Amino acid sequence: MEEQAAQLTQAIDSILAGAGSLLPELLLAIFFLLLVTLDLFKSKTVKRLLPWVAMTGLFSVLVLLVLGPQGIDGVQFLNLLRSDGIARYTGILFSLTGIFTILLSLQNPKIEKRKQGEGRGEYYALILMLVLGLNLMSKSVNLLMVFLAIEVVSIASYILTLSLKEEKRAVEAGLKYVLYGTLSAGVMLYGMSFFYGLTGSLDYTLVSFWRSLLDASPLMVTVAAILVFAGFLFKISAAPFHFWTPDVYQGAPMPIVALFSTGPKMAGIIVIMRFVAAFADPTIVSAFADVQLFLGIAALATLAVGNFTALWQRSPRRLMAFSSVSHAGFLLMALLAFGSDYTVSILFYMTVLLFMNFGIFLFLQMAEEDWQVRTLEDFQGLGPRVPFAGIMALLFLLSLTGLPPLAGFMGKLLVFSNVWEAYTAYGQPMLLVLLVVGILLTGVALFYYIKIPYHLFLKRNQTAENLVISLSNKLLLVFFALPLLVLFFKPDLLLHWIEKLLA
Repeated sequence: MEEQAAQLTQAIDSILAGAGSLLPELLLAIFFLLLVTLDLFKSKTVKRLLPWVAMTGLFSVLVLLVLGPQGIDGVQFLNLLRSDGIARYTGILFSLTGIFTILLSLQNPKIEKRKQGEGRGEYYALILMLVLGLNLMSKSVNLLMVFLAIEVVSIASYILTLSLKEEKRAVEAGLKYVLYGTLSAGVMLYGMSFFYGLTGSLDYTLVSFWRSLLDASPLMVTVAAILVFAGFLFKISAAPFHFWTPDVYQGAPMPIVALFSTGPKMAGIIVIMRFVAAFADPTIVSAFADVQLFLGIAALATLAVGNFTALWQRSPRRLMAFSSVSHAGFLLMALLAFGSDYTVSILFYMTVLLFMNFGIFLFLQMAEEDWQVRTLEDFQGLGPRVPFAGIMALLFLLSLTGLPPLAGFMGKLLVFSNVWEAYTAYGQPMLLVLLVVGILLTGVALFYYIKIPYHLFLKRNQTAENLVISLSNKLLLVFFALPLLVLFFKPDLLLHWIEKLLA
């Protein structure tokens, strides 16, 4: 009895010692509960304040992560979570993701109209809940904790997809998302149970975890890894687990689509990055060549499916869905550059992706809500009537393609450099194939990204109706575009800061 009491006391002391590293998550949880409580009030004044309360919570977390102390590095909370530079920087990105989502929601008339009454607080509370889950995903170093964090994100995502439940497309998208998500979660958990049975541990950052797998049946290890990666790849919308993406992007509200295209994808990449960190050891990576081959094939398939399928899309939403799949392929390719210092490059790429995606989805939201655009052909002749918005869209699309003088070019250049460095060091043919395919498909991407500017500026429209863009939308477009120009000419501003956080 005394021994059990001592163990319990030790566990409580361990949790309290690491509580400081979870201050951002505690703040998010407090503001989540505050929003749910405030939503119970009938006052219209309180209802109008709800998005600003949510933004205050996210901004508080952002300030804490940027200006606060470094915190306690290392593994805390009974070896479940790790606080380090990666977790801190991605926490900053997730807070920005939540803030940008709320800003787009405030500009979306459908959301504002439907959320004036009951349930408005739930919408913004779920955004905070999702950001909380993303933070936990980036800190998790235990398979069970990874599963719980992913499920927190998934549950919030399912409900947010159904925000406009009066629309048939939203209901269909939400149903498909729940079915695919539930299946992938079950498969992932099954694979995790195999890993626990083979190693007796759920902490995949321990050297003993991988050493135990070396003594197990290679076929069993490969099967378990594929099952686990099925859940990870689903979360980043990578092939062959991307089928939910176009339907959800078609049916969910535009701000939520922008959120899905960035936050969960970034968190999923960080989970995979921590999982394969042991592969930096040449002896381990050679022993798990089948797992590396599976990831390489998944990256190739994701790049091919994302880029070639996007060529045939006529809906801007579905085009951007397969664009998101394509970027998942580039991030997966970057993760396979074992032996190179790819962490900084991936974090830079994700930062650029955040601004590119929110910028283009803001433009698409304006086009859909204000100009009644539903297909690419509906953009015909709108460029001369809204030149400012057209030029901003061109900047975002060229950056998504990876062309200079925009930061998307620097992001892809850093990824390609790391892959080439890893290939010259180890001579693995898969890396060379990924590099060549990635460069070629960047050219393919130009053909579908350029469709929107083509219809905007090179097609005529007989209508002479004036189109007006609100000042808030103009400022937001500039806000999203400015970092793309600055980070092309001065990428060191961000790279040095990331390196400082990771040191």
